[in-house]
Amino acid sequence: MASIVITLDKHKFVGGLFWQSLSKPRELNREAADLGRKIDSDLMVIRMDHTTAQAGFAQSREGIRRGMYSLAAVVSKTLAIEGAFYDGEQQPVHNWLGAFKLPEGNWIYFAVRDANFLPNGDFVGSKEEVLDRLHNDYALGGWNVVLGEEELKSFGFHNFQPRDIRSFIPQRADGSLRIHKWWGLRQIGGRPSWLPMAAGVAALAALSLAGAWGWRLYQQKQQEREREIAMQQARERILREASAAARPWSKRVAPAMLVRACQKQFVHPTAGGWLLDSYSCTQDQQTYLWRRGSSSIAMLREQLPEAQVDASGEHASYVRALKLGNPQNEELQDQRQAMEQVLSRLQMMGVPMKVVAAPALQLQNGEQQWQPNWRSYLFKLNAAGMEPQEIAGILNRPGVRVDKVLYQGSEWIMEGTIYAK
Repeated sequence: MASIVITLDKHKFVGGLFWQSLSKPRELNREAADLGRKIDSDLMVIRMDHTTAQAGFAQSREGIRRGMYSLAAVVSKTLAIEGAFYDGEQQPVHNWLGAFKLPEGNWIYFAVRDANFLPNGDFVGSKEEVLDRLHNDYALGGWNVVLGEEELKSFGFHNFQPRDIRSFIPQRADGSLRIHKWWGLRQIGGRPSWLPMAAGVAALAALSLAGAWGWRLYQQKQQEREREIAMQQARERILREASAAARPWSKRVAPAMLVRACQKQFVHPTAGGWLLDSYSCTQDQQTYLWRRGSSSIAMLREQLPEAQVDASGEHASYVRALKLGNPQNEELQDQRQAMEQVLSRLQMMGVPMKVVAAPALQLQNGEQQWQPNWRSYLFKLNAAGMEPQEIAGILNRPGVRVDKVLYQGSEWIMEGTIYAK
């Protein structure tokens, strides 16, 4: 991952650091410096948010200099202090995605899971590259919020909050940026702790036998090999952590629980005499859309003061967080068993289900690539006059999740995902 210099109000910030978790609270600086040497980095910054400590690394040969500030460290610290509004309240946020426009025309992308930056979770690139990463990571599920530019709102991310990158940086009363020194990258000095103590003796022997140039070449190759091994091990550890986190079905409740909650809380079909266009219910929230008909704004406000009315006064909406029980984390069935059991039951009941294979998910970190040992299939069905709870009972199988329940035109429609081996 290449690090990029970003200028904001004449201050030099850096995006694209390589992040590693730290595990020795009393020796964070030493642990971070040793890790940096192992992966051939000579600059580092340490962030501590919630109960997490991580080090971000960069290389001066990429044009990065000591004292430049880490944008990732700034944004994560601001979110750790402020929290975010989701599930109906302002609270700490440990799982979030962010995509922000930069002054130079590039975009910066952040992905944080369990308060730790994910592989490639601090990235600067074109808008297309950033949005591609955002959509791929979003498909993993389990994110508390998605933060980003106002123009991303149309993508329909749940718990989306529009913000620009400057809103995360402290500002003085005159609007100028308030800089904190701890954001700055520090030089990693000294010799690596992993070099053998016998290197000095071996060097003298080699110099006497083969000359200074031969020894230098040998030493350089040995160091390069050790750096490659260390970087490989670091990447493999991160990808293993990503693999453990990438079980999206474990963050969502079973179909029967979601459908039951969506129906039970469907209590405003004709609020204030307005006509319902649609009611949608997801794992996170309920959304009502109405048109005025022969009613009035005052009658709607009398029943639902929080409803949002558009500028024309003809359409209104109401969004409310949906609280559900604990999600399930069952083991998956094989593809044939998972698909045929559901499809066969629905076919017998005359309920057609449209199923398409979802794009294969992969996480990439440099040359390392992790792919899950499961596949996902997107489905959509119309209840066709049947009771939604009856259909939910058929869908209530390992790895099957309803992502959205839609009531429109007197019909119930369900969209979801089948995860299988």
